Amino acid sequence: MSVTTKFHLRCNGCGTTIEGFSDWFRSDQRCPSCGSNTADVQYHKPVENVRSLIDKTAKATNGLWHYFDVLPLNDRTNIVSGGEGIVPIDRWEFLETYAREGFRVSCKVYAHRHDDNYATGTFKDLSGSVVASVLKENGIRDYVVASTGNIAVAYSRYLNAAGVTLYAFIPENSSPAQEAEIACFGQRVFRVKGDYTQAKEFALEFSKKHGMPLAAGNFDPMRIEAKKIMLFEWLRMLNDLPTVYLQALSGGTGPLAIAKGWGEIAPLNMVEKMPRFLLVQSDKCSPMADAWEEAKAKGFPDGWEKTYPIYSNPETMIPTLATGYPKTYPVLSPLVRKSGGEIFAFDEQETVLMARLVAFKRSVRMGPAAAIVVGGFIKALRQGFIRDGDIVMLNIGEGIRRAPEFMERMIVVSREVRSVDECPLADRRDYEQRLWADVERADF
Repeated sequence: MSVTTKFHLRCNGCGTTIEGFSDWFRSDQRCPSCGSNTADVQYHKPVENVRSLIDKTAKATNGLWHYFDVLPLNDRTNIVSGGEGIVPIDRWEFLETYAREGFRVSCKVYAHRHDDNYATGTFKDLSGSVVASVLKENGIRDYVVASTGNIAVAYSRYLNAAGVTLYAFIPENSSPAQEAEIACFGQRVFRVKGDYTQAKEFALEFSKKHGMPLAAGNFDPMRIEAKKIMLFEWLRMLNDLPTVYLQALSGGTGPLAIAKGWGEIAPLNMVEKMPRFLLVQSDKCSPMADAWEEAKAKGFPDGWEKTYPIYSNPETMIPTLATGYPKTYPVLSPLVRKSGGEIFAFDEQETVLMARLVAFKRSVRMGPAAAIVVGGFIKALRQGFIRDGDIVMLNIGEGIRRAPEFMERMIVVSREVRSVDECPLADRRDYEQRLWADVERADF
């Protein structure tokens, strides 16, 4: 059965058209004309297809593949999915109240919750589904990836379902639980003695030695196409497009994908402008935030986006955010500036407090990277980055399944008792007051 091709890739370096992913993989995921390793997926049919997909009456029952017409797969029979992508978007009024009462800022706050996704409980499942489906469609049987943890876990599950063998290289500070999860699907995982940069070097050498395709990192067109559907979901489920997008930042595929999605809907004149990007890094590994702060202090001089520090072997409790060599900064930072946004760091020691607060107020258990997003919102209020009238979208990109050791750190009171007389009565109001008092005392 012949399948109609609905898209092509366009090289970002020279504009060469690449007919599809078969040709892209055949040319080692590079442009055959100029050698650039970045390309955008462009669809042959008009982007008006998006209009019907984001219609408020459109019921999405098949996960992100509700958006099949604007995803880079030609044959639906190749879809590998567990229903990921169509996830709750909650209104978090307790943060709105905090902003109004503490800072006189009237805003709406939504949480796009990927904390309970099918495979990993993270928004990496979007990439896992699209990558596995594209590899299946193009007959790829082996795939190599370097990962701080989450993306390798997602790939391990989805690629296993697609019949693809994954070779994952992770840094030495990756979670043992994630290593076990990658391996339990029969995939090969190698813990590198070194940081994420060294893991990427090992993965590159391995892929070249064995002639296997290597996951293309944050500029991977498959990953970008997968995550752009977050923007489409905001339009389908909400009455207003967020004016602020707030995400924990490691490599930066999320904001790159939002920008790609916005470019596809811009011709439809459905929204006025792209959301401002407020991107938060852990203070223990914040090369982009540090570079941004220096450039901002100097007034963003010519070539500012090409200057950034490189941190080797960062000591952080959140290895999924430990990208010490920020290769995306020259592309991502101008995008952030164009949006009117900011890149800043948050004290990772306060992530436990943020997670306790959300667990108490919304009964949501989140991992440390998601907790940094909540902390980033509060810091953004303190810094004046959130404005009156803003509609803020928080990407709650991971649940507690990703970091069981983080759950252990969330213990508030643990006491041994010898009789029921030693068990005090609880006062929820008192606990909440102590939580907010701790937030006010936190210096971040």
